[in-house]
Amino acid sequence: MTALIPTLDYSRHTSGSTKDFAREVQEALGATGFFLLQNHGISEKLLAENRRLFARFFRELPLKIRLKYSFPGKFYQQGYTPPKTETGEHARVPDHKHFWQFGDANPMLPIDEIPELKSVSEALYDQFNALYRELMQIVAVTLELPKEYFDGELGNSIIRHIHYPGHEKPVADDGEVERGGNIEGMCASRHTDINDLTLLHATEPGLQLRHGGEWIPVHCGFETLIVNTGDMLWHLTGGRYRSGEHRVVCEPGTERFSSPFFGHRLDHASVVPLSHLGESDRTRFHFQTEGEFLNHRLEQIGLKAKS
Repeated sequence: MTALIPTLDYSRHTSGSTKDFAREVQEALGATGFFLLQNHGISEKLLAENRRLFARFFRELPLKIRLKYSFPGKFYQQGYTPPKTETGEHARVPDHKHFWQFGDANPMLPIDEIPELKSVSEALYDQFNALYRELMQIVAVTLELPKEYFDGELGNSIIRHIHYPGHEKPVADDGEVERGGNIEGMCASRHTDINDLTLLHATEPGLQLRHGGEWIPVHCGFETLIVNTGDMLWHLTGGRYRSGEHRVVCEPGTERFSSPFFGHRLDHASVVPLSHLGESDRTRFHFQTEGEFLNHRLEQIGLKAKS
């Protein structure tokens, strides 16, 4: 674990040292936008059971069955998204990954072939969402705002359960014949997250952060979460909190699972840079609301047709 990405102990907050914990969060989001979080309270048993059941969905169900739960008319914001659908903002070919997604605006659907998956995944979503709400209170404190500043506008959050199929001849990036990605498309090409704050559970290696012109591996154990700034919070802070560019580089012949929770705010929530932080470049940070910014980014990555 490189010192560039610190490991923060959430129990410092829950035991009463919120001020010190908030300072550590502020430093991490301002430096790289990434930190690891231990003692976060998400049930390891629930994480393991959710992973086991979704592994069955991705491995055992044929594509024809999986496509029953695919909804391109909803811009793949609910249910199953097949491989080669999403294209990274800097990529020339689609990502090879496929995933299942749901959230508070697009609830979890029952999967007839694995009926127990609905209740397990909903319970996990609730735990992620509760942690996200608490972390956004801490983010508010770091921005010299009242702790409850974001409470009334949190919503539209989603969780993805992603499967990266193994491939024998992976490539690192478009045109680079190195490890990471898949020859038919990318494993997950370089990108930034769209939302405010991401909470990620992933145990296999592969995630890399772009920093100082180099790709830095981001490692964590089963009991640790990766937390990072998304573009919405980057925009709201006028770039003061970094939305770090990252990618997933898969090992040859090795599949990978991850479960990112993408914490959003409601469509009407402002992303106009907070004026009390100082001057911001309004030509660069020109979006007004989360909904406006989200539509732009969904068009950018190919999940929604350009208007």
